[in-house]
Amino acid sequence: MRKPTVAVVGTNIGCTLHIRALRASGFEVTTLVGQDQEKTSFRAAHFSIPNAITSFDAAVDSNVDAIVIATPPQTHSPFALKAIAAGKHLICEKAMTLDVGEARELRDAAQSAGIANMISHEFRWYRQNALGRRLVRSGAIGAPLHVVAHFDHTLCAPAHLELPAWWMTHEGGGGWLRNYNAHGIDLLRYMVGEFAAVAGTVRPGTDRGMTSDDSYAFAFVMDNGAQGAMTGTCRTWDPFATTRITGADAGLSLGWTYDVMKSDAKGTTAAEMPDDLLEELRAGGPTIEAPEERLPQMEETPYVQTHSSDFGFSEMVGLTSAFASWIRDPDYRNPAIATFDDGLAHVKVIDAVERSRKEGRWIDVG
Repeated sequence: MRKPTVAVVGTNIGCTLHIRALRASGFEVTTLVGQDQEKTSFRAAHFSIPNAITSFDAAVDSNVDAIVIATPPQTHSPFALKAIAAGKHLICEKAMTLDVGEARELRDAAQSAGIANMISHEFRWYRQNALGRRLVRSGAIGAPLHVVAHFDHTLCAPAHLELPAWWMTHEGGGGWLRNYNAHGIDLLRYMVGEFAAVAGTVRPGTDRGMTSDDSYAFAFVMDNGAQGAMTGTCRTWDPFATTRITGADAGLSLGWTYDVMKSDAKGTTAAEMPDDLLEELRAGGPTIEAPEERLPQMEETPYVQTHSSDFGFSEMVGLTSAFASWIRDPDYRNPAIATFDDGLAHVKVIDAVERSRKEGRWIDVG
């Protein structure tokens, strides 16, 4: 069977997250696209990628089957629309776009073109999150009542930041709400249900020279009646993550590890991981725990180094394996796939939180 060919656009996350997973799941990575020719050529040579270019249009005009867009959110819409028009299958990094209108345009275009379209929401492929979804959706904890999701990081804790310029600006698509919590919002949709309304705020990191936010906090209600809150900051020196889902009959607690702790009247125990769910998360691809290839030398900034590890590699292989399966079979589906429709959904919630801050009221997520 011929390997599907793919171009990767972006030399930071594109190199640290996508290339090795794409190869492990059966893709032939033929092209790397970056802004700086010297850096792009160096990293392409490290991975033995034959084409190192600085033109997105050239990648679109090439004979690749698919394109991965791992660039800042402000470039997603123009890049993706060109790729869709050329019939290329697409993975797009989060946040999907800068606004709801752009996200809806991309969703509609991808659906009309009939291409495989995915958002790189790799946390769906972590076994604890997939197990949490199954337990909630199967009724194992009863009707969801209350949800709390919290994620703190050190990215903006230092007094002098070494972040990409776009990440520092709201108009460039930067900030913690958009760049981490696109994942968090998507996870709650995946596990529990759709957001109905939100009320909250973000904190612009003005003392760090940012117009984008470094913290978010908002309450929400869901279509299924559950209520809850999401909070997070990238100003802490003590990273922390937890998701707690309380149901009418039992509760779940998820964190950094693969364990899902279920609590009920009998006590707290680790929920068992079914074999069929592990198979589902392979998505037709191989079972690989760690990459064979090493990363190239990357910048020593907190932003780049945050993404320069092997953590989550097997989950990315699951995601890219699902992409390959969808390309080969247009009818292929997997519950862990986040499509452009899911990308539109997370942009709607982000937009509603930002509107709530400006207008000081609850905002319906339409």
